[in-house]
Amino acid sequence: MIFFGLTWIVPVVTILVQGLGVFFALRAVMVARTPQSAIGWGLALLIFPWLVIPLFLIFGESRFSGYILAGSGKVPELDAARSKILTALSEHRIALPVKYRDMQELAEELRKIPVVTGNRTKLLVDGEETFAAIFAALEAAQTYAVVQFYVFHDDQLGRKMKSVLLDAAKRGVRCWVLYDKVGSKGLPVSYVEELRAAGVQIEAFVTNRQIGRRFQMNFRNHRKVVIIDGHTGFLGGLNVGDEYMGKGPLGAWRDTHMMIVGPATLALQVSFLEDWYYADNSVPELPVQPVEAGSEDALVFASGPAETWGAISAVYCEIIHDVRKRLWIASPYFVPDPMLRGALAHAALRGVDVRIILPQGIDHLLPWLSSFTYYPQMQDAGVKIWRYQPGFMHQKVLLADDDLAIVGSVNMDYRSFMLNFELAAAVRNPGFARDVEKMFEADFARSLPEAVGKFENSSFLFRAKCRLAAVMSPEQ
Repeated sequence: MIFFGLTWIVPVVTILVQGLGVFFALRAVMVARTPQSAIGWGLALLIFPWLVIPLFLIFGESRFSGYILAGSGKVPELDAARSKILTALSEHRIALPVKYRDMQELAEELRKIPVVTGNRTKLLVDGEETFAAIFAALEAAQTYAVVQFYVFHDDQLGRKMKSVLLDAAKRGVRCWVLYDKVGSKGLPVSYVEELRAAGVQIEAFVTNRQIGRRFQMNFRNHRKVVIIDGHTGFLGGLNVGDEYMGKGPLGAWRDTHMMIVGPATLALQVSFLEDWYYADNSVPELPVQPVEAGSEDALVFASGPAETWGAISAVYCEIIHDVRKRLWIASPYFVPDPMLRGALAHAALRGVDVRIILPQGIDHLLPWLSSFTYYPQMQDAGVKIWRYQPGFMHQKVLLADDDLAIVGSVNMDYRSFMLNFELAAAVRNPGFARDVEKMFEADFARSLPEAVGKFENSSFLFRAKCRLAAVMSPEQ
C-alpha cells in the first residue's frame, strides 16, 4: 500500500524539475552575455535539468549585483572619496600621443580615471623579487597599508605576510587586508582572527551573500594590489602562496608584477575603496597626497561584472587596434571573445608582429583545452603562438610597439573580460617598454613555437575534447 501510495511522487517531481529546467533556460537566455552562453545553458537546462540546474545556480549568472561603483550617487562617502582622488589626479593629467588617444578617451570616459604623469615604475619578474619589494615597502610604511590579493594561503609566504602586517600594526600603521573567499577558500579562521586581534582590518570578498544567490560562485575578485602611504603601489599576477614562489606541484613559476611610485598609486585606491565597501559596508579614510617620483605616464584601469561596459576590454582592444609594429602578449589562458579575436587577427593581417606566449603546463584543464580551438583562425591571420616550457607561466603582460606596456591581473579569456573584478596599469615609457621587451625575449628563449596545423592534425578525440571545452568557454 505504501509503495502504491508513493508512486505519484516520481512523476510529480519529474514534472517539477522539467518545469524548473524551462524556467532557468528562459532565465539563461535573458541574462547571458553571449549568444554562445545562452544557447549552451538553454539547451543543457532543457535536456538535462537534473544535472544542469545546480550548475546554473553556481555558474550561470553573468551580471553581478549588490556592488556599488564610486560616483554612482548611491553612497555619498564613496563618491566623496573618489572625487577627492580625481581632483588630486587632475593636476597630473597628461594627454597621450595621438596613436593612443582613442584608448585614453575610452578608458577615461568609462572609469573617469585620467592618465597621469610623474610616475616611476619598476618591473618585477618573479616571486622572489616581487615579495622582497612588497615586504620592504610594508616594513617602511608610516601611515597606512592596503593589501589585497585573490589568494591568501597559510603557508610559508602567507605566514611571512601575516608577520609583516602584524609588525606594521604594532608600529601604528593602519592596515586593510582584503581577500577573495573563493580564491582563499583554504585560509583558516585563525589566520584572519590573529590579524584582526592585532588591529588589522581584514575582510573577505564574498560574491554569493545576496539572498537568492547563495550558490553563486561564478564571480571572483581577481585583483592583486598593495598600496603604501598613498605613494607606492604594486599590482600584477602574483598571489600570497608558496606556489607563486615555485614551491607548488607545478614547480617553477613564471610570473610578473610591477611597482608604481607616484600619482598613479592613488588611482589604485579607487577600485580598492569600491571593493572594501562591498565587503564591509564602510569607506576607509585614506589620505590623498599625490607625490611625483618620475616622468612616466600611467593609466590604472579596473573593471568587473557590475559594469555594463568594462574598461578592460575597451583598453586592450583599442591598444591592439593602435599598434603598428609589435604586439607581444603573455597569458596563462587564451580563450578570447570574438571582439578580442578579431582585433588580434586584424593586427596580424596588417603586418604587426603578433606573438602570444601560453604555458605548456596545465593548472586548469578546460581553458587549456579551449585554447587549441583558436589556433586555426589565429595562425591563418599570422598570429604566432608559443608555449612556455619550464614549470608554469602565470604572467599577464602586453607589450605594444616600443613605448607602451600593460601589467596586471587580466588573462586573455572570457572570465577576465566579463566575470572577474580585474586591475591593470598601462605605462607609456620607452624605458619601461625596453625592460618588458628584455623580459619577453628571455621568455621566448624558454618557449617553443607551436606548429601550424597542430590542432587540425591532432587526434579526433583530442579535438573533440577541445571543442567541448570551448563550448563552455564563457563560463570557465
